[in-house]
Amino acid sequence: MKCLLINPPWPGKGYGTRSQNRIIKHRADKFLQYPLFMSYAASNLRENGHDVTWYDAVIKEVGLEETLKWMRPLQFDMIMMETTTPSILADFDFMRKVKGQFPNIFLIAVGQHVTAMPVQSLQECAAIDVVIKGEFDPWVSEVLANKADLSKVSGIAFRKGAEVFDGGPVRWEKDLDKLPFPARDIVPINDYGEAWYNVRPFTTVQTTRGCPQSCTFCISNNVMEGRMWRTRSIPNVIAEIKELVEFYCVKEINIDDPTFTIRPERAIEFCKALHESDIKLLWTANARFDTITRDQELGHEMLEWMCKSGCKMLRFGVEASTPEVLKAIKKNLTLDQIREGVKMVKKHKILCLCGFMFGFWSDSKESIQANLDFVKEIKPDVMQTSIALPFPGTPLYEEAKAMGKLNAKQWSDFDMTHGVLMQTVDMDKEYLEGILKKMYSDFYFRPSFYWQTLRNIRRWSDIPRLYRSLKTLIATQEFYSEDIEKGRVVDSKESKVPVVSSS
Repeated sequence: MKCLLINPPWPGKGYGTRSQNRIIKHRADKFLQYPLFMSYAASNLRENGHDVTWYDAVIKEVGLEETLKWMRPLQFDMIMMETTTPSILADFDFMRKVKGQFPNIFLIAVGQHVTAMPVQSLQECAAIDVVIKGEFDPWVSEVLANKADLSKVSGIAFRKGAEVFDGGPVRWEKDLDKLPFPARDIVPINDYGEAWYNVRPFTTVQTTRGCPQSCTFCISNNVMEGRMWRTRSIPNVIAEIKELVEFYCVKEINIDDPTFTIRPERAIEFCKALHESDIKLLWTANARFDTITRDQELGHEMLEWMCKSGCKMLRFGVEASTPEVLKAIKKNLTLDQIREGVKMVKKHKILCLCGFMFGFWSDSKESIQANLDFVKEIKPDVMQTSIALPFPGTPLYEEAKAMGKLNAKQWSDFDMTHGVLMQTVDMDKEYLEGILKKMYSDFYFRPSFYWQTLRNIRRWSDIPRLYRSLKTLIATQEFYSEDIEKGRVVDSKESKVPVVSSS
């Protein structure tokens, strides 16, 4: 079968980020994360005898008509596209246009939004033939093989004639070593990256899937990957990294596990294997402070091996700076764990990135000020801040909706550029509009931060990295300072979907 995997156009100011993002939005610069699950899907399809093409309209900066024009002579049998809540109106419009011009094409929808609302999505968009819930890459070939009778496939929702059927809950691949390596020849790595990379070629890998934590806002554990923590064997991971180095000349990787440090012993095993294999590359991973501080002797050993094996930065989600908000979002962290964890990471000469969020329904003026104060106290090397968005499929969405605190009229409002979506304890949307800019300004534009940054320069490639990061910071400041209305998607009448519509 001739298959097209596509990142379709997403109109609006900036560049829409669908794949591999836990914070889905338009961003100011063109640093989009590598669409790893799509690349895995391409590999799965090819392994099962299908002809696979990848097309990224956002990267190519092309619109709907140009994309359809490119598709016409190629006569695809199947098209699969990823969806998100803020992009879903544009996604539905694209699907309808595709089905209008190619009525016999088999259209598969995947991603966060259709996973959270599979039946509703099929009902709202007649162009969709099937929804694969959650991590879709292991099951796409099975769906095609059973196209004539989709009732044989679990973990999907599908259309049969005029009826829509739900094939049961999401299923997860338990044996990740069974998955073929991502098809990076089909989905090229050079189109993607992160603003904080040091050297290219750069790409993303995963060594585990799933996260057992209960964070109420997280797409990864609640929607796409689940709470069942599943691991690849260390030899399997090292074999992929060797392929990246030998065939793609990769010099830096992002380990995009939801939480790489869940089991410190495994992290140490990976670092030792990487170090002993004599592979020279830089890498970054996601971590949690409790996994480092719970057993400090083991935590220090893990950080020491990370540094030895090329780890340049660890990314931590702090999210909030008051016990009340941390409890409300079920972060299961204490402020003392965060304080101690930052010190431990820095001691081993690894950059510490701390991410904060604001705009939870449990937020107040006091908790927002606490974020501003706490980030200056702990002095991370990199700080990111974002608006808390209650995406469908998360407990945060259900809480906000049940309490009447969800202020959204249509799905495109869930783009972060539209501002805060939840009614907080004592602040309105207008009060919070400038907080994101203020957090960045107050943290980054301080003399003490410049000296801290200069002390952390350890290699020549840090200098262009810092320059890119500065450009991204300035672009982000300008992006959120401009009139938001200019960047909003103009949705067709038929696509304006009420946020509270039943599923």
